[in-house]
Amino acid sequence: MVGVTREDEIYMSASPNIQFPRAEYFPFFYEDTHLLYVVFERESYRQLYLIRNTAGELLELDYPGGLFEEKIRDAVDRVLLVEMEEEGGKAKHLALGTYFPVDDATYGAYYERGTDEQTLYFLRLEGEAENVTLEAVVDPSEHAYVSKVFMERYSDFFSIEN
Repeated sequence: MVGVTREDEIYMSASPNIQFPRAEYFPFFYEDTHLLYVVFERESYRQLYLIRNTAGELLELDYPGGLFEEKIRDAVDRVLLVEMEEEGGKAKHLALGTYFPVDDATYGAYYERGTDEQTLYFLRLEGEAENVTLEAVVDPSEHAYVSKVFMERYSDFFSIEN
């Protein structure tokens, strides 16, 4: 039997600070569920976690369950990280922030990766799973309505400045 010192007990009872140095972290909402995708450099492997709680920079994570994970992967794997070409041919690298329904359509609110830019881009998802395409929301009335629904649903997590 190995003896355990009091100091070891304290260390082992504390929550570990875990980081993956060759991974990117993408928190997002799938409807009302807060999730975290960890995307590893190697083979672009992705791991999905359920965010149970947040406190400052601390995230309490949990395994979402096999069936739920499969449902999320089917819905968002192809639309998690996308490129959007702006006028003039410059590409913006976007990440999914929220995946949410509005009436009979599904939308994604995206943010630009790797910048301090705070602009959200609303894209409408057309089709399902492997056949999904993204369409920019350019109609002013549709954009206003989607923005309104987004803020009603997620105002506790996001703020929009005019």
